[in-house]
Amino acid sequence: MHKKFAIKILWRISASFILFILKVAYDIIKDSLRKMLDTSCSNDVEQQMHDFISAQDGVEQVDLLQTRLFGNKVYVDVEISVNRDSSLLEAHATAERVHDAVEQQFPNVKHVMIHVNPGAEVSV
Repeated sequence: MHKKFAIKILWRISASFILFILKVAYDIIKDSLRKMLDTSCSNDVEQQMHDFISAQDGVEQVDLLQTRLFGNKVYVDVEISVNRDSSLLEAHATAERVHDAVEQQFPNVKHVMIHVNPGAEVSV
């Protein structure tokens, strides 16, 4: 009688260990797949980036913002509009300021690629 009781207890303990191991394996696989797949940041983070970039000096508007997560790092592709009468040097300086500001403001950002578009034409 004691043997059957001991076997039932050992069976329950081993079943608990098996469930624990399966749960840990599931979590590891899920995390690994998420890191390997090309996913974007949450809408909240993208909106924060959009608002931050829009507020930078020389940026008329953000035309496009795309983010990609790779592990715990974020890669950002952004198109901004600057004054269409800006010189190439001025537009480049604006892009560099935005690049540096984004990397400082968002510590998980690994790299920012900025494309500069001419702003809207003002009709007189």
